[in-house]
Amino acid sequence: MKKAFILVIAIITNVFASAQEISSFVVASSGGSAETTSLNISWTLGEVAIETLESSTIILTQGFQQGYFEITSIDEPIAGNFAINVYPNPALEYIWVAMETTDIKVVNLEIFDMAGQLVYNQKWHLIDGEKQIMLNGFSSSQYILRVSDESGKLLQSFKLIKR
Repeated sequence: MKKAFILVIAIITNVFASAQEISSFVVASSGGSAETTSLNISWTLGEVAIETLESSTIILTQGFQQGYFEITSIDEPIAGNFAINVYPNPALEYIWVAMETTDIKVVNLEIFDMAGQLVYNQKWHLIDGEKQIMLNGFSSSQYILRVSDESGKLLQSFKLIKR
């Protein structure tokens, strides 16, 4: 009886327990941001930076405002003689897909929504140059771009952010 009581309490606790979420924001008297194709700068006025620590691979600035990074490549590309670039990401109206290779001539581009539904599917002949994919029919959300060769073998996947 004691084990059943503990099991019921554990199940009820698990159902009603929730974790807290900490969102990134700062309250400051002034601030701003600027963005170019290769650089994003964000700043606030009146915020104290406590200490900056550096190593050969990372810079950590302690304080309230921290940089925002979005991971967009899901998988490392399979071994092969190619490079795929998807930009801009996050995007508003369109993305460009560029691929450098000498071995692959045709790839399949598939975009899936977060429910796993296929929302875009097209063959891309690399001889045509960079591929522009219009996103204005897509709602603001996150999507998965899957790039595969003609046989269906996955080359690389990317997380797309449509704003």
